[in-house]
Amino acid sequence: MNIAQIFWNSCSSFASKPILVVDDKDVSFDEVADQVQRLTGALRSRGIGTGDYVVLAMGNCMEWLVSVLAVLGSGAVCVPTNPGLRPPEMCNIANHCEPKLAILDVELVGHFAEARVRFETIVRGGGGANDWHAVVSSAAPDAFVAAVRDDDPALIFYTSGTTGVPKGVLLSHGAEIFAAQMVAKHIAITSSDRSIVMGSLAFIYPLVINALASIAGGASVVLQDRFHPQLVADAVRKHRVTIMMGVPTMYVMLINYADTGKECDLSSVRAAFSGGASLPDALVKRGKASLGFNIFDLWGMTECTPVTTFDPKRETAGQPDSCGRALPGCAFKIVDDDLKECSVGTIGEVMLTGPLTMSGYYKNPAATAEALIDGWVRSGDLGMTDKDGFLYIVGRKKDLIIRGGANVYPVDVEEALYTHEGVAECAVIGKPDDVFGETVKAYVVRRTTATEVADLVEHCKTKLADYKVPSEIEFIDELPKGPTGKVLRRELREWSIGR
Repeated sequence: MNIAQIFWNSCSSFASKPILVVDDKDVSFDEVADQVQRLTGALRSRGIGTGDYVVLAMGNCMEWLVSVLAVLGSGAVCVPTNPGLRPPEMCNIANHCEPKLAILDVELVGHFAEARVRFETIVRGGGGANDWHAVVSSAAPDAFVAAVRDDDPALIFYTSGTTGVPKGVLLSHGAEIFAAQMVAKHIAITSSDRSIVMGSLAFIYPLVINALASIAGGASVVLQDRFHPQLVADAVRKHRVTIMMGVPTMYVMLINYADTGKECDLSSVRAAFSGGASLPDALVKRGKASLGFNIFDLWGMTECTPVTTFDPKRETAGQPDSCGRALPGCAFKIVDDDLKECSVGTIGEVMLTGPLTMSGYYKNPAATAEALIDGWVRSGDLGMTDKDGFLYIVGRKKDLIIRGGANVYPVDVEEALYTHEGVAECAVIGKPDDVFGETVKAYVVRRTTATEVADLVEHCKTKLADYKVPSEIEFIDELPKGPTGKVLRRELREWSIGR
């Protein structure tokens, strides 16, 4: 079944009901259906279909949802792209996936100017013949939905930016349908629910686990164009939101906002979930006290659609530090360095399997072979299980930094720093932070003392998305290294905690 069919199935039952709330306005399933069919007609008239790739880079809006449904329905593969990425990062993605079309916000058109590949564009807010609304309004409706197999490619989410070969996680129609429908069933989403999307739809968690799962259950999606605690609190109160999904940083900010004594009526929320980073039990308790509801942890990864485990009954089950048990049809195991399964209570690397695992890394068979072994995905995370099958995450094997739920690869930041003439050597680590979980810290050996921190920060801002730019840069005379010359990041982390 095509992922787009999730929408059409709900549309047949809830035609006049709001599917979206955007800028305080209700948009019905019928209204979105008309737009999807018209854009589908426009795409097919341009020859977009099976085997094609379409980049989608826009802020959260109705047009985003219409576009992804039309692209998937046409049979093409959609490549959601974070609108906060810098031009070099977007060009790398385009060069790698070689899209036939890009659907963009007008301010992002120039970001692809240096891409080696050429493609057509449809531009939201661009005016002229390729303006999104002009294209849609002039197209004849087309009810076509491509017939696909469960293992046919549907989405590519890129997990890296400015490194030489980006890693594009390729996910099938079957995997994402399973994820959306399973979540809708597991938390009993119904047409009376209203779910708020607080993060960019360019990421798999807000798109599949939040928006598509809500649509599968017939719920309305309250779409925020950006996260701000006051805006979210106002939207929850005004639209009586019942389901929240976010990353720990968002809940920290909401808790801090509520603790100021400002109006923060979240009494309509019946279920709140957190993913993308570890959820400390202390934060769960603060959330209950300040926000009035429990926040339930979920865990997974883009390569396995990020809801491999979560348990809404974790409090009553007496496992407050666990991120839950595997969803029905999914499984995880803990393995040692030789990939042999560990006993209960022993820490090792977590491996995942189930219908929602990735097909592989697009155009990267070596990385696929390393990460996907006999249907099991290596997570790179360290964890353990208890006798009741609850999973506990204790850390990461790799040096990935998770800042506010967003992945930051140190090599991306180091690559940007090394393009500055004043940098002799550098190493980037994650520094623990109460709000973001981790922040990006860079240790730099300068070529000359004329190089200042502000120079490097401004330089990084031209190369990297905002969340990747170091929040702290420290100059040192020499990086700590082991016998082989490898930088000892462990020592750098110890230094950062002590300073």
